[in-house]
Amino acid sequence: MNIIEINNLTFRYKNNFIYDGFNLSIEKGSWTTIAGPNGAGKTTLVKILAGLEKSYSDIKIFDKPLNKKNVPKIRKEIGFVFDTPDNYFACETVEDELAFSLENLAVAPKTIKMKIDEISKKLRIENLLKENPYDLSGGEKQKVALACALMLEPRILILDEALLMIDINERSEILKLLKEYNTKKGVTIISFTHDLDEAVYSNRLIILNKGVIVVDGPFKEAFSEERVMRKIGLEVPFSVELSQKLRVYDLIDRVEIDLERLVDSLWK
Repeated sequence: MNIIEINNLTFRYKNNFIYDGFNLSIEKGSWTTIAGPNGAGKTTLVKILAGLEKSYSDIKIFDKPLNKKNVPKIRKEIGFVFDTPDNYFACETVEDELAFSLENLAVAPKTIKMKIDEISKKLRIENLLKENPYDLSGGEKQKVALACALMLEPRILILDEALLMIDINERSEILKLLKEYNTKKGVTIISFTHDLDEAVYSNRLIILNKGVIVVDGPFKEAFSEERVMRKIGLEVPFSVELSQKLRVYDLIDRVEIDLERLVDSLWK
Protein backbone atom coordinates (compact mmCIF):
# COMPACT_ATOMS: atom_id res chain seq x y z
CA MET A 1 0.00 0.00 0.00
CA ASN A 2 1.35 3.40 -1.01
CA ILE A 3 1.30 6.20 1.56
CA ILE A 4 2.45 8.85 -0.97
CA GLU A 5 1.64 8.93 -4.67
CA ILE A 6 2.97 11.58 -7.05
CA ASN A 7 1.61 11.50 -10.60
CA ASN A 8 2.84 13.67 -13.45
CA LEU A 9 4.47 16.33 -11.24
CA THR A 10 5.29 19.53 -13.11
CA PHE A 11 7.09 22.38 -11.40
CA ARG A 12 9.10 25.23 -12.79
CA TYR A 13 11.18 27.96 -11.19
CA LYS A 14 11.04 31.10 -13.33
CA ASN A 15 11.39 29.64 -16.85
CA ASN A 16 13.26 26.47 -15.86
CA PHE A 17 11.51 23.15 -15.32
CA ILE A 18 12.64 21.46 -12.11
CA TYR A 19 10.15 18.61 -12.64
CA ASP A 20 8.33 17.73 -15.83
CA GLY A 21 6.08 14.67 -15.77
CA PHE A 22 7.67 13.22 -12.61
CA ASN A 23 6.15 10.12 -10.96
CA LEU A 24 6.93 8.56 -7.58
CA SER A 25 5.20 6.23 -5.12
CA ILE A 26 6.33 5.63 -1.52
CA GLU A 27 5.22 2.45 0.20
CA LYS A 28 3.74 2.63 3.70
CA GLY A 29 6.25 1.62 6.40
CA SER A 30 9.26 1.87 4.09
CA TRP A 31 12.47 3.89 4.43
CA THR A 32 13.40 5.57 1.17
CA THR A 33 16.62 7.50 0.68
CA ILE A 34 16.44 10.09 -2.10
CA ALA A 35 19.93 11.28 -2.98
CA GLY A 36 21.36 13.57 -5.61
CA PRO A 37 23.78 16.42 -6.21
CA ASN A 38 22.96 20.09 -5.65
CA GLY A 39 20.28 21.16 -8.10
CA ALA A 40 18.79 17.68 -8.38
CA GLY A 41 15.42 18.91 -7.06
CA LYS A 42 15.49 17.32 -3.60
CA THR A 43 14.58 20.38 -1.51
CA THR A 44 11.97 21.47 -4.06
CA LEU A 45 10.26 18.09 -3.70
CA VAL A 46 10.28 18.39 0.11
CA LYS A 47 8.66 21.83 -0.12
CA ILE A 48 6.01 20.51 -2.50
CA LEU A 49 5.17 17.65 -0.12
CA ALA A 50 4.96 20.15 2.74
CA GLY A 51 2.54 22.30 0.78
CA LEU A 52 5.03 25.18 0.74
CA GLU A 53 5.29 25.20 -3.06
CA LYS A 54 2.35 24.92 -5.42
CA SER A 55 2.72 22.40 -8.22
CA TYR A 56 0.66 21.15 -11.13
CA SER A 57 0.25 17.48 -10.36
CA ASP A 58 -1.86 14.80 -8.79
CA ILE A 59 -0.36 14.16 -5.33
CA LYS A 60 -1.99 12.00 -2.70
CA ILE A 61 -0.77 11.53 0.88
CA PHE A 62 -2.67 9.15 3.18
CA ASP A 63 -4.96 8.70 0.16
CA LYS A 64 -5.97 12.37 0.41
CA PRO A 65 -5.32 14.87 -2.41
CA LEU A 66 -2.61 17.36 -1.43
CA ASN A 67 -4.59 20.58 -1.81
CA LYS A 68 -5.28 23.76 0.14
CA LYS A 69 -8.14 22.14 2.02
CA ASN A 70 -6.23 19.02 3.11
CA VAL A 71 -2.73 20.46 3.76
CA PRO A 72 -3.37 21.34 7.46
CA LYS A 73 -4.67 17.82 8.21
CA ILE A 74 -1.85 16.13 6.28
CA ARG A 75 0.87 18.21 7.96
CA LYS A 76 -0.28 17.04 11.40
CA GLU A 77 0.67 13.49 10.42
CA ILE A 78 4.10 14.35 8.96
CA GLY A 79 7.29 15.35 10.75
CA PHE A 80 9.49 17.61 8.61
CA VAL A 81 13.12 18.19 9.62
CA PHE A 82 14.96 20.69 7.44
CA ASP A 83 18.68 21.42 7.12
CA THR A 84 18.29 24.91 8.64
CA PRO A 85 16.39 24.46 11.94
CA ASP A 86 17.03 28.10 12.96
CA ASN A 87 14.16 29.11 10.67
CA TYR A 88 11.67 27.03 12.67
CA PHE A 89 12.57 27.63 16.33
CA ALA A 90 10.05 29.74 18.20
CA CYS A 91 10.88 29.38 21.91
CA GLU A 92 13.58 30.52 24.34
CA THR A 93 14.52 27.07 25.65
CA VAL A 94 14.88 23.63 24.10
CA GLU A 95 12.38 22.24 26.59
CA ASP A 96 9.75 24.79 25.56
CA GLU A 97 10.53 24.09 21.90
CA LEU A 98 9.84 20.39 22.40
CA ALA A 99 6.60 21.12 24.24
CA PHE A 100 5.37 23.80 21.85
CA SER A 101 3.55 21.73 19.22
CA LEU A 102 1.89 19.43 21.76
CA GLU A 103 0.74 22.38 23.89
CA ASN A 104 -0.98 23.77 20.79
CA LEU A 105 -2.80 20.44 20.49
CA ALA A 106 -3.92 20.72 24.14
CA VAL A 107 -2.02 17.59 25.21
CA ALA A 108 -1.90 17.15 29.00
CA PRO A 109 1.23 18.68 30.65
CA LYS A 110 2.05 15.36 32.35
CA THR A 111 2.07 13.56 28.98
CA ILE A 112 4.21 16.29 27.43
CA LYS A 113 6.75 16.05 30.26
CA MET A 114 6.91 12.28 29.88
CA LYS A 115 7.50 12.53 26.13
CA ILE A 116 10.19 15.20 26.57
CA ASP A 117 12.03 12.94 29.02
CA GLU A 118 11.75 9.95 26.71
CA ILE A 119 12.85 11.61 23.47
CA SER A 120 15.56 13.82 24.99
CA LYS A 121 17.16 10.69 26.47
CA LYS A 122 16.97 8.81 23.18
CA LEU A 123 18.69 11.67 21.34
CA ARG A 124 20.99 12.48 24.28
CA ILE A 125 19.96 16.11 24.56
CA GLU A 126 18.87 16.09 28.23
CA ASN A 127 21.69 18.50 29.05
CA LEU A 128 20.35 21.00 26.50
CA LEU A 129 16.77 21.33 27.76
CA LYS A 130 17.34 24.66 29.56
CA GLU A 131 19.49 26.11 26.75
CA ASN A 132 18.35 28.62 24.15
CA PRO A 133 18.13 26.68 20.85
CA TYR A 134 19.71 29.58 18.97
CA ASP A 135 22.85 29.29 21.11
CA LEU A 136 23.49 25.64 20.22
CA SER A 137 25.95 24.24 17.70
CA GLY A 138 24.69 23.22 14.26
CA GLY A 139 24.62 19.54 15.16
CA GLU A 140 22.81 20.21 18.44
CA LYS A 141 20.21 22.30 16.63
CA GLN A 142 19.56 19.47 14.18
CA LYS A 143 19.10 17.00 17.04
CA VAL A 144 16.61 19.35 18.70
CA ALA A 145 14.73 19.80 15.42
CA LEU A 146 14.53 16.01 15.03
CA ALA A 147 13.31 15.67 18.63
CA CYS A 148 10.55 18.21 17.92
CA ALA A 149 9.39 16.14 14.95
CA LEU A 150 9.40 12.89 16.95
CA MET A 151 7.37 14.50 19.74
CA LEU A 152 4.38 14.50 17.37
CA GLU A 153 4.63 10.74 16.68
CA PRO A 154 4.36 11.30 12.92
CA ARG A 155 3.19 8.63 10.50
CA ILE A 156 5.72 9.97 7.98
CA LEU A 157 9.11 11.49 8.83
CA ILE A 158 10.74 13.56 6.08
CA LEU A 159 14.40 14.53 6.55
CA ASP A 160 15.98 17.16 4.30
CA GLU A 161 19.78 16.97 4.90
CA ALA A 162 18.60 16.90 8.51
CA LEU A 163 21.64 15.15 10.01
CA LEU A 164 24.34 16.87 7.98
CA MET A 165 25.92 18.85 10.86
CA ILE A 166 25.82 16.05 13.42
CA ASP A 167 29.06 14.27 14.33
CA ILE A 168 29.48 11.13 12.23
CA ASN A 169 29.48 8.77 15.25
CA GLU A 170 26.37 10.40 16.74
CA ARG A 171 24.75 10.36 13.30
CA SER A 172 25.21 6.61 13.11
CA GLU A 173 23.50 6.15 16.49
CA ILE A 174 20.62 8.42 15.44
CA LEU A 175 20.14 6.50 12.20
CA LYS A 176 19.93 3.26 14.20
CA LEU A 177 17.32 4.89 16.46
CA LEU A 178 15.31 6.01 13.44
CA LYS A 179 15.49 2.48 12.06
CA GLU A 180 13.73 1.34 15.24
CA TYR A 181 10.98 3.90 14.66
CA ASN A 182 10.72 2.59 11.11
CA THR A 183 10.62 -1.13 11.89
CA LYS A 184 8.93 -1.22 15.31
CA LYS A 185 6.53 1.71 15.06
CA GLY A 186 5.92 1.57 11.33
CA VAL A 187 6.99 5.17 10.69
CA THR A 188 7.53 5.79 6.98
CA ILE A 189 10.84 7.63 6.52
CA ILE A 190 11.97 9.61 3.49
CA SER A 191 15.52 10.89 3.75
CA PHE A 192 16.69 13.51 1.25
CA THR A 193 20.48 13.70 1.27
CA HIS A 194 23.66 13.81 -0.76
CA ASP A 195 25.38 11.49 1.76
CA LEU A 196 25.01 7.96 0.39
CA ASP A 197 26.26 6.43 3.65
CA GLU A 198 22.74 6.98 5.06
CA ALA A 199 21.32 4.57 2.50
CA VAL A 200 22.45 1.56 4.54
CA TYR A 201 19.42 2.01 6.78
CA SER A 202 16.88 2.33 3.97
CA ASN A 203 14.91 -0.22 1.97
CA ARG A 204 15.11 1.77 -1.24
CA LEU A 205 17.60 4.17 -2.81
CA ILE A 206 16.53 6.71 -5.41
CA ILE A 207 19.08 8.89 -7.20
CA LEU A 208 17.76 12.14 -8.63
CA ASN A 209 19.50 14.30 -11.20
CA LYS A 210 17.90 17.45 -12.55
CA GLY A 211 14.42 16.31 -11.57
CA VAL A 212 14.75 12.86 -13.14
CA ILE A 213 15.13 9.49 -11.39
CA VAL A 214 18.32 7.90 -12.75
CA VAL A 215 18.60 5.04 -10.22
CA ASP A 216 15.82 3.34 -8.24
CA GLY A 217 15.93 0.09 -6.31
CA PRO A 218 16.88 -1.75 -3.11
CA PHE A 219 20.02 -0.02 -1.86
CA LYS A 220 22.44 -2.89 -2.53
CA GLU A 221 21.18 -3.28 -6.08
CA ALA A 222 21.16 0.48 -6.60
CA PHE A 223 24.84 0.69 -5.70
CA SER A 224 25.63 -1.49 -8.71
CA GLU A 225 25.02 1.75 -10.66
CA GLU A 226 28.18 3.21 -9.16
CA ARG A 227 29.29 4.75 -12.46
CA VAL A 228 26.02 6.67 -12.81
CA MET A 229 26.47 8.10 -9.30
CA ARG A 230 30.04 9.20 -10.02
CA LYS A 231 29.01 10.77 -13.32
CA ILE A 232 26.55 13.13 -11.62
CA GLY A 233 29.02 14.01 -8.86
CA LEU A 234 27.96 11.80 -5.94
CA GLU A 235 30.65 10.35 -3.70
CA VAL A 236 30.30 6.57 -3.44
CA PRO A 237 30.88 5.22 0.11
CA PHE A 238 34.33 3.71 0.69
CA SER A 239 32.86 0.32 1.60
CA VAL A 240 31.00 0.15 -1.73
CA GLU A 241 34.07 1.12 -3.72
CA LEU A 242 36.15 -1.50 -1.89
CA SER A 243 33.42 -4.13 -2.36
CA GLN A 244 33.44 -3.60 -6.11
CA LYS A 245 37.20 -4.14 -6.25
CA LEU A 246 37.06 -7.25 -4.05
CA ARG A 247 34.32 -8.76 -6.24
CA VAL A 248 36.67 -8.56 -9.22
CA TYR A 249 38.97 -10.99 -7.39
CA ASP A 250 36.05 -13.19 -6.22
CA LEU A 251 36.84 -12.42 -2.59
CA ILE A 252 33.21 -11.50 -1.88
CA ASP A 253 30.03 -12.16 -3.84
CA ARG A 254 28.01 -8.99 -3.19
CA VAL A 255 28.31 -5.26 -2.56
CA GLU A 256 28.44 -4.29 1.12
CA ILE A 257 27.82 -0.74 2.26
CA ASP A 258 28.32 -1.58 5.95
CA LEU A 259 32.07 -1.76 6.63
CA GLU A 260 31.70 -4.18 9.55
CA ARG A 261 29.73 -6.61 7.40
CA LEU A 262 32.32 -6.28 4.65
CA VAL A 263 35.07 -7.28 7.10
CA ASP A 264 32.93 -10.21 8.31
CA SER A 265 32.43 -11.38 4.71
CA LEU A 266 36.17 -11.39 4.12
CA TRP A 267 36.76 -13.57 7.19
CA LYS A 268 34.20 -16.18 6.20
